[in-house]
Amino acid sequence: MRKLIVPMVALAATLLVAPSASAATKVCAGGPLMGGATKVVEVGAGQKIDITVHNHDYRGLLVQIVEDVFDKGLWSGAIAPGKEHTVSHGVLGDPPVHHKIRFDVTSNLSDNYTYAIKSDRCY
Repeated sequence: MRKLIVPMVALAATLLVAPSASAATKVCAGGPLMGGATKVVEVGAGQKIDITVHNHDYRGLLVQIVEDVFDKGLWSGAIAPGKEHTVSHGVLGDPPVHHKIRFDVTSNLSDNYTYAIKSDRCY
């Protein structure tokens, strides 16, 4: 009997500690970013979004991420080769929230960059 109780307690503890399915994020928008160009992405999502930019090139990437509706800079900097950077942004309002994000890519040596906008809800 004791051999059966220990695995059941371990399973119950794992289920309690595991993240719930409702907390999972989904990719609402994503795609390539062109070097030396500006890209504006509009997406309907939840109140909080995570914006990830990935540098697939062997050279550094200079990028500025801007919330375009209020022209608010969210992040500006360099991303090392093969790395990514994630920025979180949240606004008040009832979902779906209209997010408009602008990517200003300064690096013009490559087009080997991508972005993904994730949220708990996509519309």
